[in-house]
Amino acid sequence: MTSARVLLALDAGVRESGWAVFEDGATVTTGVIGVGTKRCTQAQARIKQLVESLDLLVERWTPGEVAHSLPSGIRWEVPALDMLSDNLSQWSLRHSLPVHAYTSQEVREAMTGHPNASRDQLAYAVMVSLGLIGQGKTTHEWEALAVGHYHLTRGATAASPKA
Repeated sequence: MTSARVLLALDAGVRESGWAVFEDGATVTTGVIGVGTKRCTQAQARIKQLVESLDLLVERWTPGEVAHSLPSGIRWEVPALDMLSDNLSQWSLRHSLPVHAYTSQEVREAMTGHPNASRDQLAYAVMVSLGLIGQGKTTHEWEALAVGHYHLTRGATAASPKA
């Protein structure tokens, strides 16, 4: 008996991060990691909480790989995002997990046919593609689902063919 292929997909952010677990290509569950407040919480503390929460997800789901979205569209250095990227790299090495990173535009174009699709357009495309119409999820969860679906289908066209 072969074990299931488990993918942990992330929309990693400094304030909130969405995650989705896929098993053998099917969506299993989603969630959001966040500190619950924006006040008086330094980026380093938020990232530490993210990494601790990711450790728990790895323990629970034992993924074989991770796919995440890269921050994009920012034309200046953002120290908190650099810190997030470094911590995600260290975390994945510690768990011996291969990491696949995709830009938001790359994922959005594959899912909706347009690289600058709105959050609502992306959420709708994910709902349709994964059969999740009517499910209530946060923007970060929809983004994580999109990243995971894109990773699993990147050899094929994720978006519906244009007529």
